[in-house]
Amino acid sequence: MSEPIEFSPPGLGAIEILAPAGKLSLTPATQMAVNTIASHRDLLRGKGIDWGSGSGVLAIVAARIGAVESVLGLELAVEDVELAQENARRNGVADKVQFLHADSFTPLEPDDLSPLTDLLDTTDFLIANPPASRGDDGLGWRRSVLRGARHFVRPGAPLLIQISYQYNVDRIARLAEDVQGYSYEGVIGSSEWIAFDQSRSDLSAQLVEYAEEETAGGTVYTFAPAGGGAGHVSAIDALNHYRMTGESPISKWQMHLFRRG
Repeated sequence: MSEPIEFSPPGLGAIEILAPAGKLSLTPATQMAVNTIASHRDLLRGKGIDWGSGSGVLAIVAARIGAVESVLGLELAVEDVELAQENARRNGVADKVQFLHADSFTPLEPDDLSPLTDLLDTTDFLIANPPASRGDDGLGWRRSVLRGARHFVRPGAPLLIQISYQYNVDRIARLAEDVQGYSYEGVIGSSEWIAFDQSRSDLSAQLVEYAEEETAGGTVYTFAPAGGGAGHVSAIDALNHYRMTGESPISKWQMHLFRRG
């Protein structure tokens, strides 16, 4: 493991997280999500679910909120489940947080079914920082979160989901139509402008897929121009510009609020 990562969400005290080897800081998406949870802690109370909990950062931050009774983290990587449980102990919230080895909302250990079943139709909030999906418009995992959450979150419950700027607010708002039973209430947290770094193989593959989605007639993506400036550029234009100049387009990590109908 790397050295502990220390951070202090506004109003929630110091937190120290053990991270997987080689990870030296919170990702920009995680840092943005942490700050959003802290600044909108009035939204979180009662019992919650952290979908794709990783090393437990968001669940632990949420558990620091006095009105939150418990958080159940769902994580596919079993090594992250063990790490998250240790992190909860290190930060004094082990009595409020539990992590399950799960594939989305499906527990992978027989003994883990009961804690999730207990949350059916009674969950008061959900937080999620999903990865981009592949082979579609990039929002497949977000649709999976919303579909699965319909069985758990009560009417009126808030869902705080990380979705970055480039997906286009029209496509993001339409998630509440793609998966019925929700209203979309907009952006509640955002990072600064950050390069959609095309030296990273995952992000370069995503930009190609976004351009292909536009070519097939999908909703246009909205990157900021490389180097800054007003307006926005499509994925096709961003990809062509990168291939000509080597300059990556720019986006933001953002937290969006959905609410169960």
